[in-house]
Amino acid sequence: MAELIDVILWIHVATGFAGLVAFWFPVFARKGGPTHVRFGRIYAYCAYVVTLSAVTAAIGRIATYRSEGTGIADRPDLYGFAVLLGYLGVTTFVIVRHGLRVIATRKAPETLRTPVDQALAWASMAGGVLAVAVAFAAWSGVSPILLGLSPIGIVAGWRMLRATRRPAEEPRGWLYSHLGSMLGGGIAFHTAFTVFGAQRIFGYEIEGSFSVVPWILPTIVGIPAIVLWTRYYRRKFDPADPATAP
Repeated sequence: MAELIDVILWIHVATGFAGLVAFWFPVFARKGGPTHVRFGRIYAYCAYVVTLSAVTAAIGRIATYRSEGTGIADRPDLYGFAVLLGYLGVTTFVIVRHGLRVIATRKAPETLRTPVDQALAWASMAGGVLAVAVAFAAWSGVSPILLGLSPIGIVAGWRMLRATRRPAEEPRGWLYSHLGSMLGGGIAFHTAFTVFGAQRIFGYEIEGSFSVVPWILPTIVGIPAIVLWTRYYRRKFDPADPATAP
């Protein structure tokens, strides 16, 4: 089991790095152009593989701990990290999929409201709540990270649920949802890179209370970036909208 989990994690890391690289092409490419579309799909497919590998590895880790007789009370950090891995995987999948769905349904926004879309929105919120519950029920060094990242799933799920219930509420709402979702998925990719990839590549290690920084830094930078970029496009397409006023 341990060897299989290691293989899955290597697939997870390789695909995550590929998705991280692919993420930046749509950011700088002409929106809607062939480069934007091509690399956007690569990025989305990588996100799906990352999700599957993360959830599989999380379940495998917990099953291994249980089979070895290691309970959550014995090693809350191990269980907390497994929950974190699965939670980030599910949230990334839900966010990126929603980013593609709003594009696919932009000409018929009412078709965005399906049982699957709503179930995934609820799953994202449930993941955030589970992260909070595990953080407090089995407190460890992973708990602050679970608490810090839990709002992503809750807020993203709530926004997706709102979009499925009132899909045509805002002109070009599909565009702003697409931007927010794809950039939100990028936060997850960059979080994994700053935590695991960057420290190995550049040979540094952060210890103590500052070890939480790589986990939350992409969120601290990414959320304002989403707000600013969305505001830019609102000003571009709806200059008279008071919500975009300086």
